[in-house]
Amino acid sequence: MPKNLDDIVPPERTRSIRNIRIPENRRRTEKTPAVAERPTLDAVKRHTAKISPKDTVGSEESFTIPRKMIPRKRGSRKKLWLSVGVGTVILLFALLSFFDGATLSYTPKRAELSFANELYSAKKTSENSLVYSLVKLSAEKGQAVPARGEEEVSRKASGTIVIYNSASSEPQKLVENTRFESPSGKIYRITAAITIPGKKGDQPGSTEALVYADVAGPDSNSDLVDLTLPGLKGTARYESIYARSKTPMIGGFTGKEKIVEESELKEARTTLESALREELTAKARAEAPDDFILLPGLATFTFEDKPQTESGEGTGTVNLKANLLGVIFKKTELSRALAEKETRISAGETVEFETFEKISASFAGQEPDLLAGDRVDFRISGTATLLWSTDELALINDLLGKSKSEISTILRNYPTIRMANATVRPLWRRTFPDQPEKITIKKLKTE
Repeated sequence: MPKNLDDIVPPERTRSIRNIRIPENRRRTEKTPAVAERPTLDAVKRHTAKISPKDTVGSEESFTIPRKMIPRKRGSRKKLWLSVGVGTVILLFALLSFFDGATLSYTPKRAELSFANELYSAKKTSENSLVYSLVKLSAEKGQAVPARGEEEVSRKASGTIVIYNSASSEPQKLVENTRFESPSGKIYRITAAITIPGKKGDQPGSTEALVYADVAGPDSNSDLVDLTLPGLKGTARYESIYARSKTPMIGGFTGKEKIVEESELKEARTTLESALREELTAKARAEAPDDFILLPGLATFTFEDKPQTESGEGTGTVNLKANLLGVIFKKTELSRALAEKETRISAGETVEFETFEKISASFAGQEPDLLAGDRVDFRISGTATLLWSTDELALINDLLGKSKSEISTILRNYPTIRMANATVRPLWRRTFPDQPEKITIKKLKTE
């Protein structure tokens, strides 16, 4: 029967297994210190250098460094965020400095004006009065109308001319059928005797007359031309009695035309005239230079019947040509001339109407001969807002390098500015840039 372990007694010494002595080196290893001493960074580095991965994996003597035993650099994270913050501020300042500049926005001085059929005058050339120029445009339109059959047609061109007498202060009589010749040799005649008034001082006497071409056909049609009197050739009066066409010579035609009822023809012509007036007026205003204005009421129109054209069975197309001769003014000069009767404008000040849309104009008295004459009398009605102009280049120069606190003092030299507001960039800057290209002036719309 086996013996119990408790019955085993060593032969030489009587001792229990609990009394077996443990070697010193094993005792130190198994002993757990009450307080772990924190190793220095150098000690940790030396220790880890002696242990390789193969020595630690699966070994009873593997070594693991507790996280709390690894020394840390205190304040490193705080320094990092501080550096990022400083860098961001520097970058922001650099960007704002790169986009530095200034903007001054202002509202101009203004005055509300009203006109009640006021009379004004303008001349083609003058140093002391309003000056005007002329614009000339043409356009054609057609309209289909009911027609029946065809007929052979032969018509002579006709038009209105102005005859001048600069020969003497005595009237000059012209008999019926007196001839007038164009530079191209076309002949036109008056149908009744007329008398041309004598000249007054340096101003020649003049009168209007209707003339017809000598022969029928489209070759007798002509644009505006100067005319001479062949019957006076070889005399002193050949150069001093002359004529100018007030309207084109139109209507010359030979050939077949559709037969159109007179009422249909009249209605179509009225419609075409109205459409051509609007079209040419809009075109003239659009094509005028930016600093010029055409007032629709200061334009003359002439109309020329063109040959009919085919437009389908039972219809014909009535064609009409329109010619516009209009008066245009420089906007600032017209604005000042009209406004001087209504408000006070100092010498050297430049003014201009905000818009001419509420202004209407018309010729005073009889429609003038714009080509022959050198003066236009007209009337103005309506309302307008007058704005004073500011020398923006001079204002920029006055702002260069100045403090924002000096704006009020600077603007005292600009009475044409009603109010202004300035913005300087970056926000911390208190003076305007010293480079003109970095200052922007904005003219605000009025209320």
